[in-house]
Amino acid sequence: MKIEEVIKIIKIIDETPDVKTFRLKSENNIDFIPGQYCMVSFPDDEDNKRPFTFSSSPTEKGYIDLTVKKMGVFTTKLYSLGIGDKLKIIGPNGESLNFDGSVKEDIVFIAGGSGITPFISALRYAAIKNLPNSITLLFSSKTEKDIIYKDEMVEMDRKDNIKVINTLSDKSPDGWYGEKGRIDKNMIEKHVDNPKEKIWYVCAPPPMVKAMREILNSMGIPEENLRIEDWEIPGKHDKE
Repeated sequence: MKIEEVIKIIKIIDETPDVKTFRLKSENNIDFIPGQYCMVSFPDDEDNKRPFTFSSSPTEKGYIDLTVKKMGVFTTKLYSLGIGDKLKIIGPNGESLNFDGSVKEDIVFIAGGSGITPFISALRYAAIKNLPNSITLLFSSKTEKDIIYKDEMVEMDRKDNIKVINTLSDKSPDGWYGEKGRIDKNMIEKHVDNPKEKIWYVCAPPPMVKAMREILNSMGIPEENLRIEDWEIPGKHDKE
């Protein structure tokens, strides 16, 4: 059921130099599925809305997290807010990237930049629920300092059924532990066994989404195994 609510910011977490998580206290328990998003507006400008994906797990009650990259006029205004300020949300919305216990297959998440948000929600949910799915995350960031949830990713990678592969598309420091370069067919085949048997989720800036679809199609991944947003929603995927 959709909720329309004005809610208060109770915590702001600096994730990277241009990404913050806004924790919002909700009087209603918003019953969302990992992968869904809500429409966000300012109480003094309700007609100007942007979609932001829930980054918290739905198992967390009393609050929701929205992780936001600063990239335009709307997010600049959002970044000017502080603890105690309020936002209006309407949601949940979306079906393309939904993941929960009803998905029985093993999973591969491919994320670029702030496209990680639906998948961190799913990973947190899977960990809390002890879901049996084997989950692989291929996460592309520009530089090491741009890796969102970096420390949490290390903890996730320690779980028996979760594998996290970080790659840097721009530059990597000395001693970098992960992959280098953009995610391509060779990188995917290196880290993913039996790819045609997996369910594939992709969330990234539109050019990366297009490239990933082409690669997965070339690998013979059945179309019914792909979970990709086929349209651009203003405000999502690092673009306003």
